[in-house]
Amino acid sequence: MQKTLAVKDTLSQMTAGLPDAIVQAIQTRFAGVLDNKDALLAAVSCPKFKLRWLRDEGRRKQVKELLTAECRTTAPAAQSPASVPTTSASQGEMDFFAFETEPEETYSAEKEVMDYLRSGHELQILNQYPNIKNIFLKYNTPTPSSAPVERLFSLGGLGLTPRRNRLSDKRFEKLLLMRYNHWFTRPSPLFHSEH
Repeated sequence: MQKTLAVKDTLSQMTAGLPDAIVQAIQTRFAGVLDNKDALLAAVSCPKFKLRWLRDEGRRKQVKELLTAECRTTAPAAQSPASVPTTSASQGEMDFFAFETEPEETYSAEKEVMDYLRSGHELQILNQYPNIKNIFLKYNTPTPSSAPVERLFSLGGLGLTPRRNRLSDKRFEKLLLMRYNHWFTRPSPLFHSEH
């Protein structure tokens, strides 16, 4: 849309309003998609796009906050600190070089999002960011169609009738395979030789 508006200066007076009309029509038509949370998360969690497709800095910040909030909700619950075994006073006194254990680094959604946005554009980088990978899979994976399964059972012929409702799984599978294999076992007329 930005490129369309950039062309505006080179157009004649007669067509000068055309880029504005095109951009307005696109924004009106796709307003629901452009502001859809699922679509925004699908785009920003895809390493190829990230925030590169957003020009407005305010909009970029808004989408980044949306990704951070989603990372917080998908992140596993913070582990409770493990109980430190108590040592006897004599052992503690004897060990001159005993230091306090350093606390483990806690998960930060902000850090993960910032590191992700600064990283490369290859799909493999998602393996380094498990929460963003989960978001990517959640919002970029389409729901599969049930059509192939419906076709399978419709080709089963009488397989799903009350007459055959007590078929075992093995028997039903054999009947379906026999039905399908029928098409593959017919001799082809091209390879028959007539004597």
